[in-house]
Amino acid sequence: MKINYWKTICLCLAGFAIFFLALPALAETTLQVKCLDASGAPIKDVKVFAIPMKNPQKPKDKKSDAQGVAEFAKLEDGAYRVVGRKEGLAPALYEFAILKGTAVPVTLKLQAGSPEAKLYFEDDLGMKKAEATMGQALEAYKAQKMADAEKLFTEVLSLNPSSAESLYYLSVTKLQLGKYEEAAAGLDRTVEVASAMATLPSPNPSGPNPYEQISQSAQNVKKKIPSIRAESALRAKNYEQAVKDFSELLKSEPNNPDFHANMAIAQYNLKNFDAAIASIDNAIKLKPGQYDDMKKTILAQKERGLLEKAQADLDEGTKLLQVGDAAAALKRFEDAKALVPVDKQWPIWRQIGRAQSKLNNPEAVTSFKKALELAPADKQGEVRNAFAQYYLDQKKYDEALDTIVDPKSSESPEKVLLGLAKTTASKEPKMAKAALERVVKINPDNMDAAFDLGQSYYADKDNDPRAKELLTKFIEKSQDADKVQRAKDMIVLINRRNK
Repeated sequence: MKINYWKTICLCLAGFAIFFLALPALAETTLQVKCLDASGAPIKDVKVFAIPMKNPQKPKDKKSDAQGVAEFAKLEDGAYRVVGRKEGLAPALYEFAILKGTAVPVTLKLQAGSPEAKLYFEDDLGMKKAEATMGQALEAYKAQKMADAEKLFTEVLSLNPSSAESLYYLSVTKLQLGKYEEAAAGLDRTVEVASAMATLPSPNPSGPNPYEQISQSAQNVKKKIPSIRAESALRAKNYEQAVKDFSELLKSEPNNPDFHANMAIAQYNLKNFDAAIASIDNAIKLKPGQYDDMKKTILAQKERGLLEKAQADLDEGTKLLQVGDAAAALKRFEDAKALVPVDKQWPIWRQIGRAQSKLNNPEAVTSFKKALELAPADKQGEVRNAFAQYYLDQKKYDEALDTIVDPKSSESPEKVLLGLAKTTASKEPKMAKAALERVVKINPDNMDAAFDLGQSYYADKDNDPRAKELLTKFIEKSQDADKVQRAKDMIVLINRRNK
């Protein structure tokens, strides 16, 4: 029993020993390079160089095997350029392979070409030209000539693809030109190259490593691309795109008040006022007092927008009423009413009353009364005339007169009635007579009204006794000799035609 126990212990210890002995091999830095031709097939006997950036004068080299693989073991950590060369093929370059105690796979694709062709970092003239072009590119960038800057930075990178500074500025230039996807990809490449360069001794030993700064700046700018894109869409008045972009931003930053406020601006300009109010309310909750004026503007515009829509419905309904489609007109008036605050509904209620009257709907009276209730003082006359016309259409003259005479008006009822009699004498003679009857009732001494009313009855031959009564009264009280004689002549003719 004891022998078995110790055997087990020994076996376990042996297992742990094997495990720990294996650890260095697992952590060993390895670079595995696979060489392929244009079709993707492996290439044998490619001479592969692993060139350490810290010490490029001491590259390691191996030839690829039948599977196209060249493996470098026990390399020092750091950044490496990987170059492959073979007779009949142009050299292939991969940069940068960053080794940090792990196995790193790299693929080289070799194309047909001269094996003696220089790579960019081997071309001193090309590197000098890149440096000169970089100066021109920065000048264009500073002058805000972005199209020129983009072209020049691109030229620099064609000469020196590992210029982290050029990659960064080209990416930022593309960002300002609205090429967001290209800018994001360029910033990723900037981080990759700058991180590789940062493994080298700093060109500024007494200060921060500029490559680390470039890498950090690139990462920070990339994070801002979604907000830059959204704000650019807003400035360009591409409000639909701005809504989409800010919606995406708010998924990751729901507590950003500025994003909610910018969303509100885009929705406001799309006339989506309810959504804009909801967005600005969110912004106000997150930053109280900051966006109150903006909310007032949105609310005011919402009201204006509703009034404009209501006016359009009102105008369309009026046209339908004019062509005799009272039912359709009434529907448009009701739609308009639903959009307008009660205190501004009086013209709509007036039109509703008109449509209802055409449909012989007794609710017209209630609608006209509602219009009178809501109409301002200077619009009361318009409503009263429309209401009176409703009664005129039904030959209810007394009700029409009651409607027209406003007891609250500063103008005397007598004057209003005389004016009405004059304007309706030819079109609505019965209304004119009713108005004059009301005048002589209010003021029995108004002889001009008595004469006009008597003359009207005489001309129409519809009430000779009343005509004679009024003309006789006029003859007795008037001092107008000409009218008195005319009144006497009319009485003579009345007597003759009644024999």
